[in-house]
Amino acid sequence: MTLSAVFGSAAVLSALRERDCLVGGEKLVLDDAKPIHKAFPLVVNEQRYDVAELALVTFLQAFDAGRPLCLLPVTLLGRFQHHCLVTLEGSGVDLAHGLAGKRIGVRSWGQTTGVWVRGILGDEFGVDVTGPEWVTYEGGHLAGARDPDFVTRAPAGARLPDDFLAGRVDVAILGNELPDDPRVRTVLPDPARAAASWYGRTGAIPVNHMAVVTDEIAAKHPDVVAELCGLLAGAAPPRPRIGSSPDFNPAGFAALAPSLDLAGRYAHRQGLTSRAITTREVRAKLEDLTGLDLGRVPPVVHNDVKP
Repeated sequence: MTLSAVFGSAAVLSALRERDCLVGGEKLVLDDAKPIHKAFPLVVNEQRYDVAELALVTFLQAFDAGRPLCLLPVTLLGRFQHHCLVTLEGSGVDLAHGLAGKRIGVRSWGQTTGVWVRGILGDEFGVDVTGPEWVTYEGGHLAGARDPDFVTRAPAGARLPDDFLAGRVDVAILGNELPDDPRVRTVLPDPARAAASWYGRTGAIPVNHMAVVTDEIAAKHPDVVAELCGLLAGAAPPRPRIGSSPDFNPAGFAALAPSLDLAGRYAHRQGLTSRAITTREVRAKLEDLTGLDLGRVPPVVHNDVKP
């Protein structure tokens, strides 16, 4: 049997190709998508792929909607998000005066980075997310998902980085698309310290991307699931043996629980899911189908990854 897969992570693609695309005795046919989020609607709406990289919040929405997908407990992309809330010098924007009435641009309401940033603003700084005027530039990945009533869609063809630099939005949530412009500054005065303090209180890593398999693959090929989890975990950058930095690529449901539970609460609070999805129910679905215990996931170390 041939399994189809799509990933955007170069490290993951390299790790899987290193095994001659053989996982659990099955041939794995790999697609790479750039940017990977363009493949997400195909993953959640059509189940086009047997195995796929997927944004965490998109998975939570798909799980809530009953899509036949299981989350693999491996982080493909995790980072602190506090620096992603930006404005321009001279805008007069600061948290001391609040964000109510400000225009804040975000690629889509369901974008995982945006969900983390809004959740942090609410928890840490008491920001009411309904106060600003939110502007989105794309719809959600899940078919039928709608933006809240207080969210406005930008005109067709508009781009968030361009609108931000032109001052058409006061604030933007930008990750990889952050412009290299000396006028750009973070809204939080010391985002690194704020992120470290937040992590100390929550124990959560703001996970962006993970991986999923279809329910059919999970039920019929648990050996594939087990091997995939190890390979994907091994593709992550190794954690320093000595140092105080957190592990930005947690693997296994035990390590991921603080992050998954918090993301579930944030997504529900922001109107993206009908309830707060929990680690317990996500884990139960995958483990019931596979018969595996995935509380821990030992990584498979690849030839090009040194411990």
